[in-house]
Amino acid sequence: MVLQRAPQRAVVWGYGDTNAVTILSINNKFYHTISGPVAVNKLVIVTQPVANGSVVSISLNDVRFGDVWICSGQSNMPMAIVDNFNASEEIAQAANYPKIRLFTASLRSSPTPVEELLQITQSWSVAGPSSVGGPSYAYASATCWIYGRMIHVGLGGQPIGLIATSWGGAIIEVWMPPQALIDCGIST
Repeated sequence: MVLQRAPQRAVVWGYGDTNAVTILSINNKFYHTISGPVAVNKLVIVTQPVANGSVVSISLNDVRFGDVWICSGQSNMPMAIVDNFNASEEIAQAANYPKIRLFTASLRSSPTPVEELLQITQSWSVAGPSSVGGPSYAYASATCWIYGRMIHVGLGGQPIGLIATSWGGAIIEVWMPPQALIDCGIST
């Protein structure tokens, strides 16, 4: 995956037992904290002892710090690279950009706001023919990929994270929390 490099520091968060020591290790540098009963904006939960005495560890490998872009929109945004006019060339060249990472959210709706995605179509993947050349209207967005590739080259090889989350024909109101609609006097 790619975590945002600036202007803010990356925030690592999660869920675990209250008042447990949590340790985060990045490049042999260790960060310690105590998990609390409410969410906080600091580094938490990578390694943590649980009630039965065992230790839960989550290991994320090959994480880059760079620029993260959300690619969203309607009908043209979910068009996959395989549907692009130069698809075979784009797919073949994708392996030349290993610092670009792709992620695609699934089309799953919820009648209430949710904290986590209900389903993921493409987990964080290193750019390559299989991650870029996925099925029509299901994997990496052509617009998102080409835009991200151009930014990556333009920034001298800076790592780029591309999050594709688009839904053809969706109205803006379905992406907004209910309270925001109420505050604006909009009924659905």
